[in-house]
Amino acid sequence: MSSSEFDQLAAEIGRDIVARAAPQELPLYRSVSAAYLQSPSDVSGESIHKEEILGFGVAEAVTYITPVALPVLSSVLTFLAGELKSSIHDQHLIGDTLKKLFSKNKPSVPQISSEVLLTRDQLERVRKLAFEKARELNLKSKEASLLADSIVGSLATTA
Repeated sequence: MSSSEFDQLAAEIGRDIVARAAPQELPLYRSVSAAYLQSPSDVSGESIHKEEILGFGVAEAVTYITPVALPVLSSVLTFLAGELKSSIHDQHLIGDTLKKLFSKNKPSVPQISSEVLLTRDQLERVRKLAFEKARELNLKSKEASLLADSIVGSLATTA
């Protein structure tokens, strides 16, 4: 998969992650994900003008998870694709497998083995990667931890 395919998949999966980590931000999700897909390198926690979103200038203390969730998810998906390459013979199914890992409500894809599960070690590496990427994008430690936990929680509850 290309980096733009990982970005697209991150935007698709990201809504559920934001719903877990910061449900109050769901009204922002559509516009943030659209901006992210137009220019993934420009979207970060600091790229949203908080005053424009809220309509007044008292948002300096607010930290948004949504803009950081997408690049973090893209990094996690890239990592997971690398982990899955050896267990999936048809490389075109990696995107479908990643979707399945993140959502147990989606219909299962018949060609994907239900035995594609992540180990505890892989989940720990996903959490560490997500946390570090979120901090790199200037998300505060508390919110970075919440985002990382939400991503791992989505993966762990689908297995």
